[in-house]
Amino acid sequence: MKTEVESSKNTRWTMHDILTFVIFNLIIMILITVAKVVEDMVLTPQNTFFVGSWLFPLLATPFYLVMADRIGKRGVLSGSILIFGVLYTFTGGLYCAPVAIVGAVIGELVMWGKDSYHDIKRVIGGYIVYWVTFGFYGIIPYVLFREAYMKQLEIYYNAADVTAMIAQYTELPWILLMMALFAAGTIVGGLIGSKFLKKHVRKAKIA
Repeated sequence: MKTEVESSKNTRWTMHDILTFVIFNLIIMILITVAKVVEDMVLTPQNTFFVGSWLFPLLATPFYLVMADRIGKRGVLSGSILIFGVLYTFTGGLYCAPVAIVGAVIGELVMWGKDSYHDIKRVIGGYIVYWVTFGFYGIIPYVLFREAYMKQLEIYYNAADVTAMIAQYTELPWILLMMALFAAGTIVGGLIGSKFLKKHVRKAKIA
């Protein structure tokens, strides 16, 4: 049986864990940023809703899966949520901070338990919380600052786009569709990532 000291060491983050966390989260952020830029160049604001909601998690989940498995300790999900929350707080608004904190707490509860980060199904389920939190970064300004936010949008988009965007981020059926797309993208990305993880990463002990 492991002593308490050994158990404590196994849950303590090492410098290697921190580097793995930073590198993989940077990769995920770069992927999402590039995908967003391309999406905005190709699609209208009305249509980005239907693409980004599944494309972003599809691209990011395989990398998150590898990171979570390699570190395998508490705080991977909540830390990832908080990092993105800080980024959005500085680029989107202060309202993102409390959203990130709530998402991080829920995420940590979802992943509570021994070896949860080595359970692929739980890792994928936990990462859905990440993307639901991401979705609320878009919903909150429409709910709390609707008039002011609409005026900002009208500077950059035409009336039809603004009307569609308001509906997509305030009406329940659209919100549920967005969350379903986030979940679908995460699950498919998780299936892709799990095959790579089992066949290559775990055998080679990469990261």
